[in-house]
Amino acid sequence: MFLNIEFSYDWWNRRYGLCFNRDVYFDPDKKRAQRAVMDKESEKRFPWYKDLTRGMEESAISVTSMSVEPFGHRFIPALFGCEISYADSNPPWAENNILSPEEIDAMPFLTMDEFRQDERVRIITEQASRAREKYGWFSAQQNLGSVMNTAIYLRGMELFTDYAERPDTIHKLFALITNRMTLSHEYFSEFDGKPSGVGVGNCSVCMISPAAYADFNRRYDLTMMELAKGRGVTFSLHQDSDLTKYIDVYRAFDYLYSFDIGFDTDISLFREGFPDTALNICLYTSFLGDRTPDEIRKDIQKLAADAGDPALTGFSCFDIDDNIPDENVTALYEAVHSIDLF
Repeated sequence: MFLNIEFSYDWWNRRYGLCFNRDVYFDPDKKRAQRAVMDKESEKRFPWYKDLTRGMEESAISVTSMSVEPFGHRFIPALFGCEISYADSNPPWAENNILSPEEIDAMPFLTMDEFRQDERVRIITEQASRAREKYGWFSAQQNLGSVMNTAIYLRGMELFTDYAERPDTIHKLFALITNRMTLSHEYFSEFDGKPSGVGVGNCSVCMISPAAYADFNRRYDLTMMELAKGRGVTFSLHQDSDLTKYIDVYRAFDYLYSFDIGFDTDISLFREGFPDTALNICLYTSFLGDRTPDEIRKDIQKLAADAGDPALTGFSCFDIDDNIPDENVTALYEAVHSIDLF
């Protein structure tokens, strides 16, 4: 079992004056130095912080090294022309670049040579090369997002009427996005010298029905799963919301290493459907804000019991904000640590 805790950009900005602007994302030296400050201050504030990574090597959830991500987690939208914006106290975000159905229909699929020549790909490659000359361990692999996460940037709210009125547009757009996701994984795996695991972030799937997911999205996620299987690497899904009603439509994934699920999912029922899959139970910041330390400990124990095998269970809480008392964060650590097998 493991616990992954991350404080929000605003938390770091307000409490320690750290800024997460474009300069940090486009300078690996600054990014590495800032990460060192964050680790040092976290350990000073929370003496147990250094123990968070202990046991991760043996856990079912893999740990990735620091990566070069000048576009944050929005590299695939950037490939489609979305401008990436930066702020001192927020992660990078993509501005919409709305494409018409006609523009989507006329858009070509990329070859690997065309992908390699893309300006954004060259920026990442050059950053990673420079970082490796100094530090030797930066990864160039990018967050792939998912077909739907990216499609929202390219169609806006029209995407949801496309499901009913323009199914051909949906499928062409999803196929184009999958093309870029596949090329990204293959190119950066080659550049890193080894293929990394494949992850699909389905945060926005909670906005559509399970039936719509099965009819439209799933085939493209399965394409990414087959890519991972063919390359002999892990495949992971991420949907940090209530997945209870999606359990059946996700059963089609027969090569699934880990799944990030919202804590409000019926954990016992989900475990029945995925007995051999590592479950990373995602806690919302409100989970910590709405509970006393004792209530946090009690509820974590219940979630862990529902999830079963500790070797296939972990917890994550991202974007812990400035309103969460330190004692609540410590209670989360103590609750998970009390059931861990360190």
